[in-house]
Amino acid sequence: MEEEQELLDVVDEKDNFIGNDTKENKFLKGFISRNVAIFILDESKKLLIVKRSPDKKSFPNRYDLAVCGNVKAGEKYPEAAQRELVEELGIKCDLKYLGKIFNEFKENDRIVKYFTCIFLGSYAGKVKLSDELVELKRLSIKNVEELIKKDKYLFTPGFVNDFMNVRDKLK
Repeated sequence: MEEEQELLDVVDEKDNFIGNDTKENKFLKGFISRNVAIFILDESKKLLIVKRSPDKKSFPNRYDLAVCGNVKAGEKYPEAAQRELVEELGIKCDLKYLGKIFNEFKENDRIVKYFTCIFLGSYAGKVKLSDELVELKRLSIKNVEELIKKDKYLFTPGFVNDFMNVRDKLK
């Protein structure tokens, strides 16, 4: 229940701060919030992707970025990205800013809207998956493109949108 009471910044359609509200209310009210997405490449330039737990409320058993998550109230995008790296994979690495996009898609019976800052990191060591994740894969950029083309529903909508927006910057 504590996660549901997490405070998020509410922003307008230009990513300007309006106020704060809870993560739970985001889904009830449909306000725009902020999110980070981090693509991690290993020493072979393969992309680390993870499979979400079957217990996740949104998009269970789908592949996703190795690291993504909400920007908490008062937090800046780069701070959230570094926090999420530690929370989700137990790692730290330098990040390169790739861009910011607006995401809007249907999740269960609701529309989810948020600005996503996308980052790229490189990491060659071992990772420790959080409890929300059940599998780690290392795939070439080309392989990910082929899998999306074959069946985009293997992945979360956010992953597909983020990947398509920055794939040329990943090569």
